[in-house]
Amino acid sequence: KRMIANQKILKWGILGCGKIAQKFAADLALSGSGILYACASRDGQKAALFAKQFDAVTYFDSYQALALCEEIDVIYIATPHSYHCDHSILCMNHSKHVLCEKPLAINQLQVQSMLDIAKRNDVFLMEAVWTAFLPAIQDVLTIIKSGAIGDVRHLTADFGFQAPYDPKGRLFNPTLAGGSLLDIGIYPLFISLMVMGMPEKIYATGELAQTGVDSECSIQLTYNNKATAALYATLTCHTDTKCEIFGTEGKILIPGRFHEADHFFLTKGENNAIKCQVGRKGHGYFHEIEHVHDCITNGMVESNIMQWAISQQLVGLMDKVRNQIGVKHTEDKVS
Repeated sequence: KRMIANQKILKWGILGCGKIAQKFAADLALSGSGILYACASRDGQKAALFAKQFDAVTYFDSYQALALCEEIDVIYIATPHSYHCDHSILCMNHSKHVLCEKPLAINQLQVQSMLDIAKRNDVFLMEAVWTAFLPAIQDVLTIIKSGAIGDVRHLTADFGFQAPYDPKGRLFNPTLAGGSLLDIGIYPLFISLMVMGMPEKIYATGELAQTGVDSECSIQLTYNNKATAALYATLTCHTDTKCEIFGTEGKILIPGRFHEADHFFLTKGENNAIKCQVGRKGHGYFHEIEHVHDCITNGMVESNIMQWAISQQLVGLMDKVRNQIGVKHTEDKVS
């Protein structure tokens, strides 16, 4: 494994200078373990403004130039979904570690090709499901594993907001792999996977926008032990964006917006709910950044929290949902 001396400050590159990249860069500035060395956008002026705003050492007007920069240790991929696979592979083929924004890729084939290239180049690769690293979410999973709420029988999770319909915009554009599932439905699916594992059966329904991507989807999951989950994602209306986990001896409520939680409520039996205030640093990306640093400085190519197997399971579930609701992306190979 390519070792980096412990406690080394990692030099980050950010590929893509949109809204999520801005939040990530703001949280990177809170970290003592890494600095923003460079950013890249195909629009040089946009890259220059981003670099100035977040104190990057330099910037590039091409992604290739960022991947080639020898100073950089690790690159955060923050481009639209349809580019995740190609941009990650570009960076890994130049021996860069990669943190790629979720979804890791559009389908299982793409994810597998990314994992193969990470192995071939002996570099770290992780899907940036930042929710996994929030202290509140880690606490919830610990409580469930301890048996404090008994056997989990049902989970509900939703994520919805009203997005103005723009066929060329990121959310509704099929060439950018838009739709509610890949953008926000991934969060309810992820929390169900973390809490309950892989389902035995999956049943999904959805509504498609005029562009052919899903404007909303509803997913019912059934597990081997007959437990169930009800998940919902939508771009048509505002929802509570909460998660409730019901066990035989209690329940946990992660209130809106659960995917960026800093607290939750624990109820044991018929007692009143106890608020568990855990906190989080910055926008919440800070915790993911620190984890990536720990993995890379310890010579790991795979996270021990957001493992490759989880990314494979997550994209596999999304492939099944898309198949059931009739959403096809250009990246999907015809079998």
